[in-house]
Amino acid sequence: MRFGACVGMEFDRIKYVKEYGYDYVESCFHALTDATQEEYQTLCGEIKKYEIPCEVVNCFLPGRLPLCGENVDYDALKEYIEKGFSRGKPIGLKKVVFGSGGARKVPDNYSYEKAVKQLVYFLKEILAPICEKYQVTVVIEPLQLCDSNIINTVKEGATLAALAECEYVKGLSDLFHMEVMHDKIDNIKLLKGCIKHAHIAEPKKRVYPLSKDEYDYKAYLDVLEEAGCDTCSIEANTDDFVNDAKIAIDMLRSL
Repeated sequence: MRFGACVGMEFDRIKYVKEYGYDYVESCFHALTDATQEEYQTLCGEIKKYEIPCEVVNCFLPGRLPLCGENVDYDALKEYIEKGFSRGKPIGLKKVVFGSGGARKVPDNYSYEKAVKQLVYFLKEILAPICEKYQVTVVIEPLQLCDSNIINTVKEGATLAALAECEYVKGLSDLFHMEVMHDKIDNIKLLKGCIKHAHIAEPKKRVYPLSKDEYDYKAYLDVLEEAGCDTCSIEANTDDFVNDAKIAIDMLRSL
């Protein structure tokens, strides 16, 4: 298993991610798209300086680019995604996390069936060709109900990914969201080949995982590996990144 740490737009954390022995950085898609040229160059500079790739980004699509409903702008979506993928290539981008609860929200009083068909159309006709062009995998992230009213379990995310019929569209497992949704980690065993990225955190408070006694993290990592998932990022809150990031990676490596 290869481990990364989510740094968002806090690029000063990249030096510690490298120093502590993580394999890659996970940043935000809007660091590649909505970011100014100066902000983007800062990210590139830190990645180059510390020689650690930004293999994964999350926060894929903003709420202003809805995927479901009567006002889906596919041209704007294509432009936004193309810009992010092209900016990601020089820094080692390989995977994009598709959570984006606001963008994929099913509007009130809108047909759920239509929404699912729109998501499948987006994945197959809009996203898949861009993924193939850049050889970047998009992984669909199930979210808790308060974050998204569609795709809330790992099985649902993997099912939607399968409907895309593209080797570059797969599923994701997030331990925090699974815990909230009572989505058992054993379900991951049934999804071999479908889950290509994971997030980990102490699942109750969504803070950095610091101790083997908090949760059976080994069981989670074992089922991920059994399913063929090769990357796992810490996506968690912390008041002391410098301290917690070191303890967390050492603990996870020990498993």
